[in-house]
Amino acid sequence: MTFRHLSRFFRLEIIFALAVLSHATAHANAPKEGGSPEAPAVGAEIQAKRQSVATGFFISDGGYLVTSQHVIAGFDQVLVLMPGRRVLPASIIKEDKTNDLALLKVAAITPFLYLSHSQGVPAGMDVVTIGYPQVSIQGVTAKITRGIVNSNTGLRDDVGSFQFSAEIQKGNSGGPLLGPGGTVVGVVRSKLDAFKLSESTKDLPQNVNFATKSGRLIDFLKGTPGLPSTRPLDAEQTIRPITIYAELREAIVPIISRNRADHPETPSSKAK
Repeated sequence: MTFRHLSRFFRLEIIFALAVLSHATAHANAPKEGGSPEAPAVGAEIQAKRQSVATGFFISDGGYLVTSQHVIAGFDQVLVLMPGRRVLPASIIKEDKTNDLALLKVAAITPFLYLSHSQGVPAGMDVVTIGYPQVSIQGVTAKITRGIVNSNTGLRDDVGSFQFSAEIQKGNSGGPLLGPGGTVVGVVRSKLDAFKLSESTKDLPQNVNFATKSGRLIDFLKGTPGLPSTRPLDAEQTIRPITIYAELREAIVPIISRNRADHPETPSSKAK
């Protein structure tokens, strides 16, 4: 697949985005009977078009990368836009639906990020995330946002995730949440449906986002040879977003999931 094909794919997204948005968001985020609104997957509406654009990041120099499970679910072809705008097919190595994690692999030597045990991530710590939100509008240059850890638990006090305030949009799913020093403390997972929640609370929550803890990611990677690579986290260290972006952005890549039957012009690359 060439970058020209990928560019055409993104242009087509613009045509469909507005039509798909209202239907898919209402369907994916409808509250369960007797319950409150769920925190939806960040890229939920793209799934309705039988294609998904999200974010992933490399965790070894041997081509292993991580993303969210929900962004590849239901698709038979996964592509990775590499540095230099090469497009490579990715194999699916393993998935964890409960923690929304997926391990992929491409045939390449890759830059990679170090993981940290997020059990040691305190509320109030500075974090940044780098990803590819709304690529059909914002383009395929990586975007960085900054915030803090708001709580060391997630939605409804889920101990496997935590809440953070760095702005995310559709397409940030699967991206790394980075602490001081650039170590991965979480995997971007979901955001609160502010508009739906406001219907019942008459209040509009802002930047209520959730990430799967890197401790859960480390457990998920057990049994995979050579993984993961970890570093200690100094939560009191000053975070340096400019340095983090410059040094780490090439290890963070767009993930394109689709069905081959819908895109016969692309090369055969069966995900396993």
